[in-house]
Amino acid sequence: MKVLDLSPLNADLDSRTVRDSTAPEGLVFHYADEAKPLATPWQVAVERAKLVRKCKLPEGIILDPACGSGIQLAAYIAMMGKEGLGIELDEATATAANSNLLRVANHGFNSALTDSTIRIGDGTIGECEQKIAMLHLDPARPRNSRTHGLEEMAPQLPDIFTAWKDKLSHGERGPAILLDLSPRLTAEQRLEVEIIVESFWPNIGKTWVWTSRGRGRVDRLSLWLGQLSQPGITRRFVRIPPDIKSKPVIVEGEGKSISEHRRPPRKGEYISILDAALVESGLATEYLEQVLPGQEVIWSISNGRRPQIHHSSKFGFENKNQELLIQASGRIVKLVHSELSEETIPRIIEASREYGFGKLTLRVAMDPELQPRLQGSLDRQLAAKGGSHSGFVAKQPQDAMLLLCLQS
Repeated sequence: MKVLDLSPLNADLDSRTVRDSTAPEGLVFHYADEAKPLATPWQVAVERAKLVRKCKLPEGIILDPACGSGIQLAAYIAMMGKEGLGIELDEATATAANSNLLRVANHGFNSALTDSTIRIGDGTIGECEQKIAMLHLDPARPRNSRTHGLEEMAPQLPDIFTAWKDKLSHGERGPAILLDLSPRLTAEQRLEVEIIVESFWPNIGKTWVWTSRGRGRVDRLSLWLGQLSQPGITRRFVRIPPDIKSKPVIVEGEGKSISEHRRPPRKGEYISILDAALVESGLATEYLEQVLPGQEVIWSISNGRRPQIHHSSKFGFENKNQELLIQASGRIVKLVHSELSEETIPRIIEASREYGFGKLTLRVAMDPELQPRLQGSLDRQLAAKGGSHSGFVAKQPQDAMLLLCLQS
């Protein structure tokens, strides 16, 4: 195919732009048709680039051989001052990426952006005269599919590794490689990825990174290799805060197992519902050791949308952002011996008024068609005669006991 190198200095800024809600005022981006949903949000791209910056990259440029709209590449260049080479098969998407590099440069970042290159071409052809300090790869995968195989990613990992391996500079821990993969990969598929990597770089360091913007969802799953890996740390969870000026919450470790000890919660204890994405990363135990030091933590639910624990005391947060990893937390003030249904709502209302609840949120797994009816009934009745306290209703699995919790 025809290869064409584009310079951001000659980029077209007249085409339609789209505002990224996570970008600073005045910074807008260009996208080819239907590319916007696939692009990395600017805030996520910048926070990732800041973490990469701490890894002491070797000499060379930053390569993204499937750069898409170029948002992540632009963030790397802006944060680290290294020139970049982005390669993209689709001409319209490559043109948008070229414009985005200039947009970011014009927003006050360094000249490395305008000295960089966007290439319309095939990223599996390893043509570059300069050494490469870092390889970033975000392969395309099937959209609107809950699962997919590694063979459905494009370009394929072995093709990229074969094309560029000999051009990668090495730091003290080897080449710097970041694979931005689908958050839908299973544990078995993650192992497959590691086996592929090992076939090219035996015994290379590996750190898996789960990134979330909230709502219990893993937005990005990436594998940081070689110079980007963290010795002794195989997993990292990064929670991007809603305030773009705030620092992310980072939890790191080896992934300690969740205790299998079980017992029912008691009145006066605290029920807490954790961020489901944190639990999915396998780092919930490390996080709880930070915010509940020395406390016994009993797990009621360790998977799904509402991972639930109970414990004896309030959390000890070192900073406000650590609270982002807790969906809800409250002290048990009443145990109601009842199932949750339209017929039993009056019993919950009666108990709620006894403790001055004016707002109760149902945090219980139930039929999605039933939940809004029950929540609406609670809201209407408590608004009419309720008190000033807020709380939630939780439940133990396989137990008819409802737990009324005063929000803390």
